[in-house]
Order: sequence, then structure tokens, then C-alpha cells
Amino acid sequence: MNKLKEIKAESKTGNEFLIANISWNPTGWKSPYINPRAGHKYAREFPGQESLNFKFDKKGIDTNNKIFGFIPWKLKPVRFKNGGIIIFYSNNTDEHKGQIVGIYSNVEILKNRKHTNWKGLENNNLDSNIKAEKSLSLLFPVPLDANSYKEDKTKRLTGQIGYSYYDISLAEKIVKDELIELVKSGAQKNEFNKLRNIYTYITGKEFDLDLINADEIEQQELISFFKESDKAKIIEDLSNLKESETETVYVNQKTYKRDNKTIAQLKIIRDFKCQICGTKIIKKNGEFYIEAAHIKPKHKKGRETPDNILILCPNHHKEFDYGNRIIIQHTKEQIEFKLNGIQHKIDLKI
Repeated sequence: MNKLKEIKAESKTGNEFLIANISWNPTGWKSPYINPRAGHKYAREFPGQESLNFKFDKKGIDTNNKIFGFIPWKLKPVRFKNGGIIIFYSNNTDEHKGQIVGIYSNVEILKNRKHTNWKGLENNNLDSNIKAEKSLSLLFPVPLDANSYKEDKTKRLTGQIGYSYYDISLAEKIVKDELIELVKSGAQKNEFNKLRNIYTYITGKEFDLDLINADEIEQQELISFFKESDKAKIIEDLSNLKESETETVYVNQKTYKRDNKTIAQLKIIRDFKCQICGTKIIKKNGEFYIEAAHIKPKHKKGRETPDNILILCPNHHKEFDYGNRIIIQHTKEQIEFKLNGIQHKIDLKI
């Protein structure tokens, strides 16, 4: 795990990280594929040598610890520091968009191409020009939108053939984003843990699981969906909530926890402001951060309804949960309480 730290100490130009282009392959780069929609005539006639980049048990090629892959390039990346990271970009010609599809870690550029007999490829030959650590390499279960990582939206992340050098901080961001996507999608635990190890290899630090809050992610998705809605319709929806509602709801062709939908709608109605101090936190991406506190806790059968949920800043949320709290009055329309000796009266109407 200290290998990349050593590389970083030696390199000040970011030569330990490449984004490389590979031809689209709907099999997940586990079998040869001729792409009839490819922009290059060669790819329409022959499967790319990268067709097996994420088949990690190639007989006679891969070992218990190492995998071998291929990047199409005109010139070898001579500035690349062995032990670094390669993240793979592909133009998904089925969906007409660029995607980040996988990662190799602890990569070594081979001095000479390795040739292996393999039926189905041009001349029945498989070429390899890179090798990597098997335990630190992964086909992303959830491909990422490549546009999210472009500083200039009019340009590609990398050329149609070859690779581009980037600062290692971009690799950290990509892996973190994929970890979040794995939580949202419910991916296999072993894939999540493998990616956490890759994150540690890149950064030299453990991934902070607090950065991934599945409920917060769901709520943000729902906020993005509902924020364009008429507030009157959201209020009507909240007003019709019943205690007997199902635990899950279906929104925009996806299943969510019902309480996350309620909280997301309340955040919008309360304008993302703390109901105690009025604080409104703006994140770097322009979104707002605010939390939800249950007056009667969920584990004590507190209801997922507007009269049992306060929208609070992080400080007042923790104080409400852990401080000296005395409820004076609580109805469907308002709550009056003392919190560490300070009296508050909050309107709960929507």
C-alpha cells in the first residue's frame, strides 16, 4: 500500500495516472467483440486486443496475482511511473455516451508486447502491453458518465486512440464516485471492499464511510426530482400521508424508502433552512445541505410524517438528539420545547 506514496514522492508531474481509451465492448471486456458502430474501420472488422482486459483468469496469461491487458497506442507512455493507476474510458456506442468503465492499479508497462494464441482475435493472437495487480483492479459495476470529469465539455477525456496523463487527484475522485454509486445500486460487498482497497492504494488512507450515506444519497436524488415540482403538489402529497403507508415508494421508475421521500419533500418545503436558527448551507456544487431530526425517534415508532420531523442544521440536529431536551407541547401544527435551557417554538404546518 505504500508503493504509490513512493511514486508520488518521486513524481511532481502526475505521471502515475493515465486515462486510456478502449473500444466499446458490451460483454464487459471478457470476450472478443466486433463493434459495428465503431468510428474506426479496424474496430468494425476485428475485435480489439483490449477485448479481454477484464477477464481476470485468462489461461496461460494471468497469474494468481497479476492480470495482463492492452491499451491501443501509437507511442508507449514512457513518462508513466510503474506502480501507478490506469482508468479506462470507452465510448458506449449503444447509448451514445462516454463512460468510465474500470481501473487497473499497480500497473507496469511491458517493455515488449506479450503475444498469446487466442481464437477469435485478429490472426488468433492476443496482445498484452500492460500488467496490473489483480486484487486492485476492477471492472466498474456501475459505469460513470465521462462528462462529469471533463474540465472542457467540448473536448474528450482522451484521444480516440491512446491515453492522457492526469493528476492523481482525479483518480481519487473517480473511485470515490464509484463507491457512492455502488452503495446506491446495492452492488456485491466484495466489489465494494475491493474498490475501498483501491482507494487506499491511490490515496494512502482508509476510505471514510461517513462520506457515503445511502439515505442522504436517496434524498438528494429525490430532491433533484421534486425540486421542479409545484410546491402545492408536494404539500398535497405530504398532507395525504398515512401511518399505514408502505415502507417503499416508486418515484421516477425507481424504488426509494418512503421516509426518504418525505424528508426530501420537507427539505424543499422548508427551503433547506434550519428550523431553529435559519442556517442554510450551500455545497460546492450549488446544492444545499440540511439534515432531518425525528421528534419521536423511529426506533420508538415515531411517524414519518411532517409533524414528527424537523429540518435542522448539523449542529442543532446533534444538539436536539443529545442535548437536554424538554418537550413542553407537541401537536400536529407546532412543537414547543427547551433545548439546553433555551426555549423554542417551531411551526410544523406545511
